[in-house]
Amino acid sequence: MRIGLLGTGNVARALARAWSAAGHDVLLGSRRPGERTDLGLPVAGLEETAAHAEVLVNATPGTVSVELLRSIGAPALAGTPLIDVGVGLSDDFTELAHPNSSLGEQIQQAFPLTPVVKTLCTMDSTAMTDPGGLEGPSTVFLSGDDAEAKRTTGRLLTDLGWPASSQLDIGGITTARGQEHFALLFMAIADGLGSHTFNINVVARPGTR
Repeated sequence: MRIGLLGTGNVARALARAWSAAGHDVLLGSRRPGERTDLGLPVAGLEETAAHAEVLVNATPGTVSVELLRSIGAPALAGTPLIDVGVGLSDDFTELAHPNSSLGEQIQQAFPLTPVVKTLCTMDSTAMTDPGGLEGPSTVFLSGDDAEAKRTTGRLLTDLGWPASSQLDIGGITTARGQEHFALLFMAIADGLGSHTFNINVVARPGTR
């Protein structure tokens, strides 16, 4: 698939490399693509990246994501599935920017013709792209209102190493709040472990799924 990743940070680069290795055509989108030619990955402007993509990925800081997407424009995003992995946090990582909502919901509200799926925001970029490198199986969550966009996202998660048994659909886009609000617990766990590379696993009673 042609995957356009909005952002050029650690998360966007890790996902781009992993999906490229899986055979996908990836393109990173930047506001200043001329300054990001040293990444070893193709980089273009935001509008060009959106036009290129069959699937878009929002890997920008959650406090600026909606503004950045508006700069591209709703018509350019209409109909294209958007996988949102961002979380809005304060500069010191102690407060949520959307304490009574979620970035995923705000993107879906601002762009009603763009099916948004929230996923991968409960872990760092290493765990995102190498779940098999953890000590055991763990869970990746999907939130969104569009069933086909979720299926597409699930296939792309599989290409990152997440088997179907590790993917948990938790409902509509409003459930993105649970994923994003985990960020505060994530930071506390990271402090306790002394590492940001870990994930959680949902352990249910036999026969639940």
